[in-house]
Amino acid sequence: MARTSSRRRRISAAFAAVFALVGGALVGCSAAAAPSAPGGSGSSGAGKPGPQTELDAELRDAAWANDVSAARRLVAVGADVNAKDETRQSAYLVATSEGYLELLRLTLENGAKIDDLDSWDGTGLIRAAERGHGDVVGALLLAGIDRDHVNRIGYQAIHEAVWFGEDTPEYATTVRALIAGGVELARPSENERLTPLQMAQERRFAGLERTLRAGEAAEAVEVADADARLIAAVRAGDADAAAVALRAGAAADAKDPGGGRTAREIAETSGYADVLSLLVALGAAAS
Repeated sequence: MARTSSRRRRISAAFAAVFALVGGALVGCSAAAAPSAPGGSGSSGAGKPGPQTELDAELRDAAWANDVSAARRLVAVGADVNAKDETRQSAYLVATSEGYLELLRLTLENGAKIDDLDSWDGTGLIRAAERGHGDVVGALLLAGIDRDHVNRIGYQAIHEAVWFGEDTPEYATTVRALIAGGVELARPSENERLTPLQMAQERRFAGLERTLRAGEAAEAVEVADADARLIAAVRAGDADAAAVALRAGAAADAKDPGGGRTAREIAETSGYADVLSLLVALGAAAS
């Protein structure tokens, strides 16, 4: 099935949701409703939003602007990183979709519900993967997010990265991070009935196809050899093999037993940008 068909389904679903909201609003207008109590979480009739509602709205505005300093001040005085607006956007979820890594870390440090869902019943991981934010994907995986959650159009994060992505270095890092993080690779999407690899083939993404084919071999790598395999992959500048080794259990900070350098140091000094991007996304610390 063509990619445009999936987009049409998503647009149709969005219109349906809007109509449902409008219909609910009309019904609500016909019924008598008591005003909200002062300081409540919402308003009805002549009522006004309470202080917490306003504080949370300011935090979401700061999140959309990627104003981390303002967001930090607002959180310090009680703004809720999980508070959602009528479209189910929260400061945390905004950070995931927009690729705001520093903001994401702020929300995680302040009680973000890591498996919280958006209006498509998608996690932050799905949102970040669709946009090709490999560093955010890595941070979410390291924080323990549900790797294989399926949203209401039947996609996991790995499906979104391929079907709605591009065959670019950014999406390559995103897909490699997902592979390294242990996501399921063989499940077909619910609508197209395509695995991530089949999606890459359908979209004629030769680069992502190679990466996903390498990922399918991940189970053949023994955990006991994972660190050594990672160092060998980094030395060779092979980002796909590095993702396989990380999936098998290699530490992102694994050291070369011969020279004592970390995988990240080898990638940096060798100029292997795609390998370095993957290692940083999966938490490899700077020397």
